Amino acid sequence: MKRLLSFVKNPIRYLLMFVLILFTLSACASRSYMKVNYQLPDNIPDKPAITKIRLSVVDQRNNPDPLSITAREKLKNFSESYMLIMAPKGDTPVAGVYDLISLFETVFRKRLDQMGIRVVDSTSSQIPKLEVAVTLFQLDLRDYKWYFRMSYTAMLVKDGNGFIKETISGESERVDVPGMDDAGTAVSEVYADLINQLDIAVLLGKLPPAQ
Repeated sequence: MKRLLSFVKNPIRYLLMFVLILFTLSACASRSYMKVNYQLPDNIPDKPAITKIRLSVVDQRNNPDPLSITAREKLKNFSESYMLIMAPKGDTPVAGVYDLISLFETVFRKRLDQMGIRVVDSTSSQIPKLEVAVTLFQLDLRDYKWYFRMSYTAMLVKDGNGFIKETISGESERVDVPGMDDAGTAVSEVYADLINQLDIAVLLGKLPPAQ
């Protein structure tokens, strides 16, 4: 009876507690996808002479599972799908849900589009080709911390010859706080930085001139 009277006197307080509990439970529930936040570079280089390019993204990981055993136990429902969120200031529009290779391809297409370069489907070896090979994409959970490592190589190919090759890698760690999406945050921090770290304009500038 006393508890009922207390609820009647303080309905807003109990309602807020109930909403908080529901929010925490829903946040803790394992999703089938992982949110990946990405924002294009602020500094847009001068438009290069090249206006079209071919793009290829391949999976060359030694371990195709993006999660360690302990991370898989925490993210039980994860189906290796990634929700790409392009995050301009003040908004979080969802660009789509992709598998890992499609995620990389989509982001690099957006980077090239920002530079004014059109990605084309062509077999012509005279059109430069950007080949991206994902070599590492691993999320681990140890001692209540998320550890993420990522690496990829990028090479420009023209006339069947590879001219420039660059390897980019990085890692991050983040404390696992119950009810928070710290796994996705750990991935997003490194992913965005490493994708934008590749200076595509500089690579294109090193291609031999057309004959």
